[in-house]
Amino acid sequence: MKNFSLLFIAIISLCFFSCKNEQKSIYAEAKKSEIIDSVKINFKVIENDKRRKKINSFFKRKFSNNQFNGNILFAENGNIIAQKSYGYSNFRKKELLTKGHSFQLASVSKPFTSIAVLQLIEKNKINLKDTIQKFFPEFPYHGITIHQLLSHRSGMSQYTHFCDAPDSIWPDKSVTINNQDVIKIISSIVPLINYKPDYKYYYCNTNFLLLASIVEQVSGLSFKQYVKKYIFNPSGMFSSTIYDRTNFKDLVLPAQGYENKTPWEDVYLNGVVGDKGVYSTTEDLLKFDRALKENIFISDSLKKLAFSTMNSERKGNKNYGYGFRLKEHEKYGKIVYHTGWWKGFRSYFIKVMDKNQTIIVLNNVKRGRFLNINRLIELIN
Repeated sequence: MKNFSLLFIAIISLCFFSCKNEQKSIYAEAKKSEIIDSVKINFKVIENDKRRKKINSFFKRKFSNNQFNGNILFAENGNIIAQKSYGYSNFRKKELLTKGHSFQLASVSKPFTSIAVLQLIEKNKINLKDTIQKFFPEFPYHGITIHQLLSHRSGMSQYTHFCDAPDSIWPDKSVTINNQDVIKIISSIVPLINYKPDYKYYYCNTNFLLLASIVEQVSGLSFKQYVKKYIFNPSGMFSSTIYDRTNFKDLVLPAQGYENKTPWEDVYLNGVVGDKGVYSTTEDLLKFDRALKENIFISDSLKKLAFSTMNSERKGNKNYGYGFRLKEHEKYGKIVYHTGWWKGFRSYFIKVMDKNQTIIVLNNVKRGRFLNINRLIELIN
């Protein structure tokens, strides 16, 4: 009887602590959900802000001079100061752009790849010091780490160059090439490297396709599935998709990319993701920005690491962290940003850290000079 009483007490205690832990877990999830909901819905438009006229005048002039065609969003503290569409999503169909149109982000996709990798690091599934061989044993270059891939210090060559020519490497350009194909090509032909690993900073798209493939290898999900589950959905980015040439139907109001007024074809290299491939809208990118701010994706310490300079030999105020470009503005302090261009698309994602300002510019016509980052920052200040 005594043993039965002890067992009964043990069971009751176990249930009590289990329920208490479950309540804590539910509470934590509720708090997280509360933050996520605020990311989704807490967009306010600041009325009668004098900066809106300055911003819209700048882009109206660019549009009138055939120097810009696209969507813009300028925000402060997560509140929208200016948001507008200029021109066409499709010139042949005379389809006007709306804020709901999604654009190929080109290299502005790299921050998403970085966040995916950092999430796996936070879960202790991978380590910054891990080499590529841990995931792809046959990979021919040794000593290249995840840290070097994230910070563009691998020294490898651009896959867009060695896959494109000579034609014998990928003879039929109508057939899509994907990340696995590129890794096989590297292992087969062993392209010349530019520098030995960690010798210096060299911006290279090959780094980020490899990171995307590592995410797939570790998570057991395709890269587009992983990003949807762990980045797009938690931040409410429901108009965003990673495009790999198999899922055009999943894109939300995709804008056509142009070189002047000549449309770019959906080229075979669009099957490669991680370095590019994200289609998104200005509002979804603001959601991404707010989720970063609230540490929805990764811890604050990892975020600060991603926003830290990783290339000490770089002179001047331009540097690179983990998937983010970095610079010091003489007037406005630290700028965390990324730009991108690919087959008619130009993208700008800029965070003025000290002032909690966000600048998003998506352009689907490649024409004239790129927009100046400092000039865009001046528009909101």
